[in-house]
Amino acid sequence: MPDVENSTDETKRKRQRSPAYPYINLETALRRVREFYEKEARNSVNIKVAAKHWGYEEKSSGGLQTAATLISFGLLRDEGTGDKRKLQLTQNALRILLDTRPDSRERAVAIKEAALAPRIHQELWKKWGSTLPSDSSLKYTLTVEWTPPFNDNAVDGFIKEYKDTIAFAKLGESDRLSVGLAEGGDDEVPLEQCAYIPRVGDYVQWEPGGVLQFQEPKRVSKLSADGKFAFVDGSPTGLPVEELTEQARPVKVTPPIAGTRSVSNPPSGKTSMREDLFSLPEGNVTFQWPVPLSQDSIQDLKDWFRILERKISRSGASGPDAPEPKD
Repeated sequence: MPDVENSTDETKRKRQRSPAYPYINLETALRRVREFYEKEARNSVNIKVAAKHWGYEEKSSGGLQTAATLISFGLLRDEGTGDKRKLQLTQNALRILLDTRPDSRERAVAIKEAALAPRIHQELWKKWGSTLPSDSSLKYTLTVEWTPPFNDNAVDGFIKEYKDTIAFAKLGESDRLSVGLAEGGDDEVPLEQCAYIPRVGDYVQWEPGGVLQFQEPKRVSKLSADGKFAFVDGSPTGLPVEELTEQARPVKVTPPIAGTRSVSNPPSGKTSMREDLFSLPEGNVTFQWPVPLSQDSIQDLKDWFRILERKISRSGASGPDAPEPKD
């Protein structure tokens, strides 16, 4: 006869084991990616060493959980087992980390891909998209109706992580349409393969056959009733939406004012930029540089200035007013 008491306890423990879910949210995970990159760049490294980069002891569960989370987000790949297990940043992690272009669509897509990489995130997004129920309703679903159900002690932390990640990735209802499952299938459609759905006010480029048609992006003024064509400012002709790509809003360039001034900070927020304008009869010369600069960087600039001086001298000597060459 089976031990009913022990069997009940074992069943209870199994029921209380939550599904695999990220240990930290995506924003924190990307900070861990940066910490890894600053120490190891694109190289693979033993998991014990990686744990130290994140401030954990070699055998700390926090280091293992962090690694597991970054793998689930598609930001790390691992190889080997046990003491020989190594970690390395994925291409998606590098794309997010190194793409510092303002309003980069590719980086935004990569972040959304990472947010929906964990299996549990995919399941919740497929069920509710960006319109989540109340926390109490969500908690009931996860602890009672989900298979396997969440542990009562873990569910609140997971709900916060999921909501923080979705907000950080800026996933919205339109992403639910493009990220959702393929019609009639079970395979996720990669974000980069999804058709762009323009909205009024977006700036777009028209690329029939991969050939750019606009000198600069144009604003979408209206859409056809069936959503298959978009109209842009200054044109009465509807453009097929499958030939449009979203672009950043064009920046209007204003005439510079002579003198030194500050310009906008780069995305990293660690440095600021300075700009100096020098007026010449032939035109303006502009120079920008980040501050602060290290002594090595200052020396590199000095060396570069000497090379630049030679280039300018050669270009000036070949102008229309250059002296006749000597025999």
